[in-house]
Parts: sequence; structure tokens; C-alpha cells
Amino acid sequence: MIKGGIPELLNFKQKGKNMDEFIKVPVSEKLAYCFGDPALTLMYTMTTTLLIYFYTNVVGISVGAVGMIMLVSRVFDGFSDVLMGTIIDRTHSKYGKARIWILRLALPYAIAAILLFTMPSIGSMGKIIYAFVTYNIMNTVVYTAISQPFHALGSLMSRDRRERDVICNIRMVLSITASMVITAFTLPLINKVAKIIHNEQMAWIIVTAVYAGVSVLVLINTYMTCTERVQAAAKVKENIPFLKAFKTTVTNRYFLIALGLMIFYTAYQIIIGTDLTYYCQYVLGNVDLVMPLSAAEKVATIVGIAMLPKILPKYGKRNLICAGCALGIIGQLIFLLNITSVPLGVLTCIMRGFGIAPFYGVQYSLPGDAIEYGHWKSGLRVEGLMFSSMSMGQKAGSGITSAIMSGILAAAGFNGLKATAAEQTSGAITAIKGFYLYVPIGIWVVMLLIAACYKLDKVYDKMMQELIAREGKEGKETQEALPSMAVSENQINVAIGRVYGSSGRKIAEELAKELNCRLYDRQIICLLAEKMGMENADLESVQKYLDTYNYGTVETTFSPYSYSVSGTVGDMSPVEMFETQSRLIRGLAKKAPGVFLGRCANFVLKETPHTYSFFLYADDDYRAKEAKEYYDGMTLADLNQRDKLRNDYYEHFTGIKRDDPKHYDMVVNVSKTGVEGAVAMILEYIKNKEKGE
Repeated sequence: MIKGGIPELLNFKQKGKNMDEFIKVPVSEKLAYCFGDPALTLMYTMTTTLLIYFYTNVVGISVGAVGMIMLVSRVFDGFSDVLMGTIIDRTHSKYGKARIWILRLALPYAIAAILLFTMPSIGSMGKIIYAFVTYNIMNTVVYTAISQPFHALGSLMSRDRRERDVICNIRMVLSITASMVITAFTLPLINKVAKIIHNEQMAWIIVTAVYAGVSVLVLINTYMTCTERVQAAAKVKENIPFLKAFKTTVTNRYFLIALGLMIFYTAYQIIIGTDLTYYCQYVLGNVDLVMPLSAAEKVATIVGIAMLPKILPKYGKRNLICAGCALGIIGQLIFLLNITSVPLGVLTCIMRGFGIAPFYGVQYSLPGDAIEYGHWKSGLRVEGLMFSSMSMGQKAGSGITSAIMSGILAAAGFNGLKATAAEQTSGAITAIKGFYLYVPIGIWVVMLLIAACYKLDKVYDKMMQELIAREGKEGKETQEALPSMAVSENQINVAIGRVYGSSGRKIAEELAKELNCRLYDRQIICLLAEKMGMENADLESVQKYLDTYNYGTVETTFSPYSYSVSGTVGDMSPVEMFETQSRLIRGLAKKAPGVFLGRCANFVLKETPHTYSFFLYADDDYRAKEAKEYYDGMTLADLNQRDKLRNDYYEHFTGIKRDDPKHYDMVVNVSKTGVEGAVAMILEYIKNKEKGE
């Protein structure tokens, strides 16, 4: 037996791996991770949509009992998330803190899934007990224990946020595709297998076993191929007392909005996912219609999410979510024209799919907004409690919805063992119609009203600027955080902004020499590294890390998995990064004035005495030559792209345009003056200003 057992045997792909934390993750590794999501989604979708149908229509458990099982189990499930997060945090395996759990639980995950549908003939109460036990083994224990480390692994593969975003977006598309396949194709497949073997329950077991077997192979490949590269220690943060954190959370209006939307969205998913099968069987008369109707909605959702990166910055979260809700309402009303028309049903599903896409795409960025809002209002950042509360709220909403739905169906006399509408009570048919036709309208309306209260889009930038300004007043704290610096006789601060390729660094270096002071650029990077516990990393690695904030998208607005969970490295948010950088710049300017290159220094130091700002630019020929000689063979197009990203970053955090001349003391065309001429002009300007001329 190989020393280390199966984990070591399957670890051979890790040999010789590039462990650079900022690596561009290989395509094979991205896919190995992203296909792990459908492997988890297979069973999750089975348990949230088709399992209720199996319990009621295949093995004959009363619908009321099913609802109670779901309700009680979801309460347990919410607490298990927190427990597994703690376990991951305390795991220090040779094979990673998250990856090893995927391997350990892949086989138990498959066995638990098969046990769900292996219902013995042990009487009504025996079946209820068996369902409760196996449902909790699968969802509360095994699924939570394998899904939490899987979420964490996505953040541990690279520290480059752009890479994470790509991974998360691929994963999201595969996840919803898997959900579509399960919802649309599984029941028809089971029915075909049942006709062949003449045993309906065995057909469920066989199909589930095939799904589970494929899932195990995919998850083992995830363990083998993916690599945990991020080794940075989590930042130490102030421990906020629970009651204080709880009060801050429940009084945060934007957290409540996010939670409300999540709960009603979950209710919508449960009702549509469960009742669609009943509606097709008892109202449309053909259970196989689940496939085209479900597929129509899921495909539309995928297309809608793919459109979000283009339209979200223009219209904002509030407007798109509200528009989506309105579209969903219209789609439902159209179907009421003829509730048995399959073409109208498909159209309604398409409209619902596009309608839910905006919220689906931003559901996990809304709590992030709420965290920043809470920090702005109260001065406290409550992150863990908000995200765990969202998870618990989602699961509680799922359980309560299933319980209410099951209770109403039971009260209406629904009997899952009756195959046709003629055999069901009229009350049961009315309830099935009501859930599919009218309840979604009510949910859409409530979500529309909740989303209409979300007004953070308009004030978000202003809020961040006030946060940054507030942080800038913490002078004492900043001074204590700064290392001892050599203090020169220079009392002048110079902030240099520049278009890439305009010799900005050369000019800044010459100015620092003439003023006998420090040039601050890479020094700021080093100080930031110390703040983040990366002081032992090389400068290039730290720069790569900062570039994921400065040159990437400021916020991932359409990836549902781009948020921190227990077990992931504790990155700074972009706002925290900018606040920290601004405090450092102000502290340096006060303690050891010098020349600041970039870093939004002209904005950060605009109220600092004896500070002058200059913006440098050059014509394209000059910049093209600089790109080739100074930027390692870059093209002019490459420099323009870097400028665009920097402009977006600058405007997002300052509210002004980086190249607006009114925010500088002087603008210099370096292609006309040359480096020496630009330095002379700047020094002359400073000299005259200091003399009061």
C-alpha cells in the first residue's frame, strides 16, 4: 500500500505544479473545477425538485408528512453550514484544507444519494422515518460537508481575481445547465427505464446510481487536478461581540432587502420546481412536458445572465431586477389566457427565465453591497454573520415553502398515488393550478416591491468616497502603522498622474532627486504587502496581487460564487484596499513628504498643504516608442488598455475623471518638452508657488 493511501495515490497530478499564487490557471484545471459543480448540482436538484414527487407519487408518503420533513431538516441544515466552515478553517492537511474533503466525501455523497431513493416497504411511519433520516444524511451532513469545501477551493486556486471571476462564471453556466438537465430530462428518463424493467422505484434507484457514479468520477478528478496555491494567512480582525454584530446586521436595510429577495426567490424556485411536475401530469395530462417547459426557462436564464456584464453597469441592479420581475408577471398573465396551451406555457417559461436572470446573477453581490453600507453607517464591517444569515435564511425559506405547499396540498386531498386528474379531488387540482399559475405572480410582485427599495446604485460611489475620506482622518492610527522613515528637509509633496508611455516614472525619479526626497510607488506596494501579511513575498508577486484590484473589474456583478465563505483566504475588498492605500499615502506625505507616482495621489492629497499635482501625457508616436523600449515590447494598444482600466478604477473610487485637467496644477505634454523639460517646468512651478508668486 502506498504511504499516504488513496489521497497520495491520486495526488500524482500535483507533482511539479506551478505554485505561483497569481498564476493564470490552466484551462484543464479550470474545467476540472467547474465541472465539479454540475456533479454537486445533480443531487441537489434531485432533492429540491424531484424528491418530493418521488415521496408522494412513487412511494406514497403523505404530502403533509413530506412538508414537515423538509421544514425540520432545513433548520438543521442551516446550522451545519457554520459547523463545516469551522472544520475547514481548522484543516491543515498535506492535501489542502478544502481539496481533501472533496475526496473524502465523494463516495459517501454518492451512497447517500442512492439511499434517498432506496425506500424499503416498512409501512407508512417507517417510510416517514426512513425519509427523514436519509434526507438529513444527504443534505444536512454529506452535501453540506462536500459543497462547502468545494466553494472554498475556487478561492484557493489563485489570488488573481480576474482568474477567479472567469472560473466562477464558467461554473455558474455549467451549474444552471446541470439543473436544467436534471429538471427537464430525469423524469422522462426514469419513466423509460421503468417501462423497460417494469419497476418504477428501481428505475429511480438505477438513474440516481448512474448520476451518482458519474459525480464521483468528476469529483475525484477535481481533487486530482485542482491545486490549492493560496497560502496567505487570514488577516486578524477585531472580534465584534455577537449581539452588537447581530444588531448591526438586522438594522441594515440593504441586508434585509437582499435577504427578502433571496427568501422569495427560493420560494419561487421550490414552487415552480416542484409544482411543474404535478401541473404537467394532472393539468396538461403529460408528465413528459416537464422537459421542454423547464428547458425553456433554464436556457433563457443562461442567456439573460450572459447579457448582464454588458447591461448591468448601464442600468444598475435595482432597475434590472425590477424589470425582470415585471417581465415575469407579464409572462404569467399571458399563460392565463389559455392554461393548457403548451406553446403559451413555453413562452411563459422563456419570459420567466429572462425575468429571474438579473436577480440570479447578482444575488450574492447584494450582501457585499450591504456590508459596505453597514460599514458606512455604523463603522462596523459584519461579513461572516451576514453571509451565514443569508444561507440560513435561504434554507429556512426552502423548508417553510415546502412545508406550506405540502400542507395545502394535503388539506386539499392530494394523493400522489393517483395517476390522473380524474382520480384527484377537485380541491387538489385547484391547489396545483394555484401554485403554478397565481402564486408566482404574488412572488414576483413582492420581489418587485422589495427591489424598488434598493437605492444603493445611485449613492454607492458617494458612499465609498465618504468612507475613504473618513478613513483619511485616522491620522494617529496611520502614523503608528508606518515604519520609521528617514525624514529629509523637503516639505513638498508632488503627485504625478500620467498616461502610460509618457515617461512618468523617469520624470518622477528626476523630481525626487532634485527635491532630495523619496519616490513613492513601489514603496507603497511594500507597505500594503506588510498590511496584508505578504511582507515576505517578492515585489512582483505583490504587484500582481494589487493588479487584480487595480486593473480588473472593481466588482463581479454577475457571478453568484464570487463571495467569501468559511475556509477561503481573507482578501481585502477593493474598498478596503483603497482605504488602506489612502491612509498610507496621507501618512507618508505628513511624515516624509516626497513624490507620489500614480495611486490616485492627487485625489488623496488634495487637502494636504504644500502639495502639487501634475498630469503627464504624450502623443501616440512618443508612447509607441516608449511601449517598445520601456514596457518590454508592449504595443500602443496594450498601453491604451491599461489606461482604460486605470481610468475606470480612478473614476470609480474618486468620482472624477483621471485625465480631467482641472484637478491638476499643470498638465504637461512630454512629447513636446522631453523628460528634462518637463522636470524643469514642474520645479519652476513649485518654486514660484512656494514663494507666493
